[in-house]
Amino acid sequence: MTDADGPAERKARLRHELRAARTRRPRAAREHAAAGLDRQVRELIADRGHLDIAAYLPMPTEPPLERALTSAHRHGHRVWVPVCEPGRRLSWARWTPESTVRDSSLTELREPVGPRHGAEVMRSVGVLLVPALAVARDGARLGFGGGYYDRFLAHLPRTAHPEMVTAACVFADEVLPAGSVPVDELDAPVQLALTEEGLERLAPRAEAAARTR
Repeated sequence: MTDADGPAERKARLRHELRAARTRRPRAAREHAAAGLDRQVRELIADRGHLDIAAYLPMPTEPPLERALTSAHRHGHRVWVPVCEPGRRLSWARWTPESTVRDSSLTELREPVGPRHGAEVMRSVGVLLVPALAVARDGARLGFGGGYYDRFLAHLPRTAHPEMVTAACVFADEVLPAGSVPVDELDAPVQLALTEEGLERLAPRAEAAARTR
């Protein structure tokens, strides 16, 4: 196999295809997704009333989470969103619908202006929504290539609340068959996919291997 056939090249091709597909998604489909995600997130946090939610501020072509985050805020949940730091690190800032938001100087993320906190905020988070371009049913998540979330997810077990649910947020047609997303040793698998149609439990590679032994 040549370098051109390796995971990095295959990821780049898949990212290009998925980004293009997102730009073609009709406005009506996005409006449907906004309502569906709001409903799904409300169901997720319904039995975690004392806990926070951590998510991200989506770009225009990403699954539209703003309505869901606004609902969570109005129901009394603190909402945390990431701020990209040098060294491919994430810090976290509080978000409300009234927050001042600016474009990140390091990535495509939008970030709220305000105090920044470390991973210790995850001790009070019950729902963590992670951005992705796609996720496969074997738990392989295709991110945007920056590596911020892979690094963060690798260390998450040290700080996560025991009730935390972690899900990659994608459109329903971006949940792909197992083996569809190339992986390398640095990729952190996820166990759940959140879409406008519902929450789907995935089978990360380590779990799938254990079941076949």
